[in-house]
Amino acid sequence: MHLNIPISDFAKTLFDDLLEHGATIYFVGGIVRDTLLGRDNKDLDVEVYHLPYDLLVERLSHFGHVRTFGASFAVVHLDELPGYEFALPRRETKTGPKHTDFTVTIAPDLAPQMAAKRRDLTINALMVDYADGTLYDFYHGYEDLQNGIIRAVDPLHFGEDPLRVLRIASFMSRLLFQVEEGTKQLCKQMVQEGLLEALSIERITIEYEKILMGTQPSLGLNFLKEVHGLPPYLQALVTTMQRRDYHPEGSVWNHTMLVIDLCAHVKEHTSDPLSFMWSGLLHDIGKPATTVGEHSYRHDEMGVTVFQKDVHMQLSKKQKQYIRCMIAHHMQLMNMATHHARPITFKRLLKELEGIFPLDDLAWFTRCDKMGRGYIASSQIAMFNDYLDEMIALCGDQAEKPLIDGKTLIEAGFSDHHFYKQLLAEAYDLQLAGYQRDAILRRLKGER
Repeated sequence: MHLNIPISDFAKTLFDDLLEHGATIYFVGGIVRDTLLGRDNKDLDVEVYHLPYDLLVERLSHFGHVRTFGASFAVVHLDELPGYEFALPRRETKTGPKHTDFTVTIAPDLAPQMAAKRRDLTINALMVDYADGTLYDFYHGYEDLQNGIIRAVDPLHFGEDPLRVLRIASFMSRLLFQVEEGTKQLCKQMVQEGLLEALSIERITIEYEKILMGTQPSLGLNFLKEVHGLPPYLQALVTTMQRRDYHPEGSVWNHTMLVIDLCAHVKEHTSDPLSFMWSGLLHDIGKPATTVGEHSYRHDEMGVTVFQKDVHMQLSKKQKQYIRCMIAHHMQLMNMATHHARPITFKRLLKELEGIFPLDDLAWFTRCDKMGRGYIASSQIAMFNDYLDEMIALCGDQAEKPLIDGKTLIEAGFSDHHFYKQLLAEAYDLQLAGYQRDAILRRLKGER
C-alpha cells in the first residue's frame, strides 16, 4: 500500500538533499495515522535513517535556523518548517519511575521494525517511506485503525511510560476508538502500581486538555474511571447519587459525562472553549461534600472551594477565574428563568460575570447542564430561552456602567477608603434599583 503525505516544495527540496547524502526518510506516528483517517495534523514527525546526528544537523542548517535538544535525544527542529520534528532512530532503556526517565541510544542503522516497536500503540507505529510512499505496517496498525481499536505495540514494555494511560484516554476522546482488553488491563495494572503518581502536573494537564477538547470526552474519562485512574475529586462523583426525579441518569458522574459531551458540541460558540470544557467537567465537584440523602444544597459554593483546594492542574489565572465563576453560577440562570426573576436580579448577574466571560457562555452551559439528565427537557429549554430573550431585550447582555466610582466618593467627601468597596457595592445596587447619581449619594450619606 502507498500513501501520499502532502508536504511543501521547500520540505521536498530539503528531504531530497538528505536523500542525496545517504539518508532514508520515513514519516512516522500521528501524521501517518491521521492522513489515513482523513484528519488534519499540523505536526509532522520525520525519522531519518543511515545519517549521523552531526551530519543531519549540518544539512538542515543549510535550510535555516536549527534547534537541537542535545545529541543524546537525536531530535532536531528547523524554524523554517514549524511543526516538523526530525529524529534519528533510537533505542530507549527505562531508568526510573518518571515517563522521562530513559536512556536513549542513537542507532541510525536500526531496522525500521525495531524502531517502530518502541512506539506506544499500533496505530502510531505506522511508517511511510518518503522516497516512494510505501506504507510499512509491522504491528497490524492499519487493521486496528480500520476497526477503531487502540492496542499496545509491545505489552512487555508498554508499562514503562505511565503517560500512555492518559494518552489512550485522549485518543479515545478524539478518535472515538475503543481499547483492546489486554491493553486496558495493562493500564489498570500501571495505575494499581502507582506509576501515574510519577507524572508531572504539566503533562497530566496537557492530556486532560486533549481529552476535553475531543469530540466525545466521556469516552476517555470513562476509560480512566474503568482503570481507576481518576483523581479523587472526580472519583467521588461516581458514588454520589442524585434525586431520580431530577436526575434519572443516576450518579453525578453519569450526569457530568452527559454534560461534557453536550458541551463538546457547542464549545466553539463560547469565548474560551477550553475553559468552558473544564467547567463542564468540574461544575458539580461540590456535590460529594454536600449531598445528604438526595439533596446537595449549596454545592455550587462548595464546588468553588474544592476546585481551589484539590484541583491541581496547570491552569492560567484567567482559566481559573473562568472556571470558578462558572462553577459558582452554573445553576443561577436556570433558577432565575424557572422563578421568572426580576430584571434587577438579572442585572446583578451580569455584573458578576463582567470581565470574566459573556452571558452567552453561561447560557450555553445552562442548556448543557439541563439537558445532561438522561432526557431532553425541551419545554424547559424553551422556557429558559424565552426568559433569556425577554431579559436581554429589557436589560441587554452587558453589565451597566456604574454611576458612582472611587473618584465620585472622594469628591462627595467620603474620606475613609476602607469602606469604599462596600459603598461602591451599595451604590451599584441602588443604581440597579433605579436610583440616579445624586439620589444614590444621598442614600450613601444617610440622607433621605
